[in-house]
Amino acid sequence: MTEYYAIGVMSGSSLDGLDVCLCRFTKGQNWSFDLIKGETITIPEEITPQLKQADQLDGLDLALLDIRYGQWIGNQIKAFQKDSSFPISVIGVHGHTVFHLPQEHLSVQIGNAEAVCVSTQIPTVGGFRGMDVLMGGQGAPLVPFGENQLLRDYSAFVNLGGIANVSVHTEQISAWDVAPCNQILNHFAKQLGHDFDHGGQLAASGRIDEQWLTYLRGLAYFQLSPPKSLSNQWSAEVLKKTPQNPVDGLYTYSHFLAEQLANNLSKVNGKVMITGGGAYNHFLIQLLKEKVALELEMIIPSPELINFKEALIFAFLGLMRALHLPNVFASVTGSQKDTVSGTLHLPG
Repeated sequence: MTEYYAIGVMSGSSLDGLDVCLCRFTKGQNWSFDLIKGETITIPEEITPQLKQADQLDGLDLALLDIRYGQWIGNQIKAFQKDSSFPISVIGVHGHTVFHLPQEHLSVQIGNAEAVCVSTQIPTVGGFRGMDVLMGGQGAPLVPFGENQLLRDYSAFVNLGGIANVSVHTEQISAWDVAPCNQILNHFAKQLGHDFDHGGQLAASGRIDEQWLTYLRGLAYFQLSPPKSLSNQWSAEVLKKTPQNPVDGLYTYSHFLAEQLANNLSKVNGKVMITGGGAYNHFLIQLLKEKVALELEMIIPSPELINFKEALIFAFLGLMRALHLPNVFASVTGSQKDTVSGTLHLPG
């Protein structure tokens, strides 16, 4: 058996922190993994507003932010691994998505991987979406490849991050973005003076706003068939015609999101793993369990997998790129073929 050590980095759309994890991957008959340690690092207050408004920056300021954020990520990785003596083969970095326009063959993430490589002096892979969108794919979701290789006991996966997505692992693997998730829930929570709705307690006291629910159900995206994916900016469509009471917004959107997820899991049998920050939203999870088929077993895994599954998988995708092996499924993204995606930067 062959062992590799890799670091994965995930900068999610909800901007609730930078997820970094150190992993060991072992190649026997199949790939296996150990998640050695993980940490969620608070993004500095001076960077967060710039990331939120990155799509509004001019070209020079966006390029400078890309470098600045990459240097900061590199410094965080150095601090993260300072007490570790593991031989790191590669770092896989999924930066902050600024533009995601697959129909224009464009998807832009910042958090410059070359700057990370210079800071850490470790081979670094970034830009995982570029090859796929240039070959006609959505460039998303990327995580199903890692799920297929590392978590073979599950029929489907639900990730409740800034955007909720589903991947279904049958004979042909498919995956897609379902709807904005924590982007919307956090929006209402902040109106009530909270960074997020802890456990869904705020949402639980609300009421359905039928007018907004009807509007949400009618949005064109929810009528599309996969493959499909969402940009961060698309949340603005959801936030039109919102209820005056933020509590009702939380309650209504929680019901709507659970309904959409259940619809997207309607043809699945077996075990479904739920990860991402929304896995801690007990109200949302209870609604989802009420709406899915009885034969579906909804699994909330260990906190390590809830928090770091995506960072773990980007470590694995980075390793696959460094080994010159395919790491994106065309069946998921709609690309012309499976691809070896990501740009590999080597220390000077």
